[in-house]
Amino acid sequence: EEAAEYARELRAEVQGVPYSQAAVAQRGKARQPAASSPAVARAAKREAEEKELAKMMMTRKKRRLYDRMQYGIEKKAAAAEVLAAKRVALTPAKAAKSKRLRKDA
Repeated sequence: EEAAEYARELRAEVQGVPYSQAAVAQRGKARQPAASSPAVARAAKREAEEKELAKMMMTRKKRRLYDRMQYGIEKKAAAAEVLAAKRVALTPAKAAKSKRLRKDA
């Protein structure tokens, strides 16, 4: 991130933009995502409501099937998360173990 900021400052300097104007522009960009977060939240809420309405319109049989499918998807995602955590935990240990084996050999 620092390298990207340094590159932006260099480009601005080459273009002849005064530092004060570049700093003001940078601060304006930093504030922009905060202003868009309520819009993103509203869109997510609207999408969740639409899904709930569509689910309410399903027959009981289709709704049960949909619920079971969602349960399976969540279960699979949770298992993948556990495996990813184990992989992260084992990676430093594996690297240390292989270094130790190289030293012994």
